[in-house]
Amino acid sequence: MTTDSLTDTTTPTSTTTTTPETIWYLAYGSNMDPKVFSGRRKIQPIESLVVTVPNYWLSFDIGGIPYVEPCFASILKMNYSRMHQKEYALEVHSRTMHGREFVWDESHAEHPQRSYPPILQGVAHKITLRDWQMVIQSEGGWGHDVPTGYNQIQVDCVMHGSKEKLRAFVLESRPVSVKTHCQPSARYKNLLTSGAAHHHLDASYQNYLANIVPYECTGVRSKVARVLFTLINAPMILMFAAIVLRNKGKPVEQHTRPPYWAAWAFDKFGRLSAAIHDYMVAPVFGSGRCSSPQQQALMRMRIQASLNIPLSEEEHQTCREAEADKESGVIKAAEKAVESIAE
Repeated sequence: MTTDSLTDTTTPTSTTTTTPETIWYLAYGSNMDPKVFSGRRKIQPIESLVVTVPNYWLSFDIGGIPYVEPCFASILKMNYSRMHQKEYALEVHSRTMHGREFVWDESHAEHPQRSYPPILQGVAHKITLRDWQMVIQSEGGWGHDVPTGYNQIQVDCVMHGSKEKLRAFVLESRPVSVKTHCQPSARYKNLLTSGAAHHHLDASYQNYLANIVPYECTGVRSKVARVLFTLINAPMILMFAAIVLRNKGKPVEQHTRPPYWAAWAFDKFGRLSAAIHDYMVAPVFGSGRCSSPQQQALMRMRIQASLNIPLSEEEHQTCREAEADKESGVIKAAEKAVESIAE
């Protein structure tokens, strides 16, 4: 789907009204957080509604920069015909809940529901077509048709507190971008939990997000690999920084879209970087997309311990920020340089 066809497909499928100049955009990841969507993106939604999205799960399978931002959020469509297959449950787990314990108990009354994540929830933002194109340009490829990044699709959403439906545009990972067995960074997890809390998503869904097991760089080898991989990705980071600086301080409507060659180079270098990780760096230094099983178990225990302590929302926010702020100054600087690449 191209952005040229948007005005032909914005007619609502329910009593929820819209106009030819606006669309509903479903945010399920970092764009739920107003610090990102309104603060960094400079997009002010006309209206924002909490919605449930039947037939979809939240996934973490868009490959990012290993050791720094291992992955980003996407959505995964359910295949109801395979729900009772253990192989399918494992496949879904590798794309949605890696880091958590896999549950498969055919004798349990709630089998196989317990093996799968909850139905996707998110925030439907009513935005202008211009702002929608800005959303597309802020994602992989800057809106150019390159193999990696996101596809634009439409999904049916159900508004919270009613059975009213709306149809929203949403971004879904392209097959080339999919990486399984990934854990998001603590920083990225914090954006999701903060956005969900801001918009008051269901308590059960917020608890699900709070139990995400983030990637943690531990040990000398993985920390050395992280610095090494930051250097490997320096050309991509510098290219992105130059594009950001070019538009810094300008109104959104005056932002310059990067040319196709820049998107092409960014795409090719990103895939080369992933191959270097998979075949050269990870076998020696360990994975930069997921922690070891032992580290995952320790992280799960820490998360459970923190969730069992009664804290105020301000204290929870302080804990989330502290969890995302454990790295050295060099690593923090690297993260700041890349944090907007695929959010």
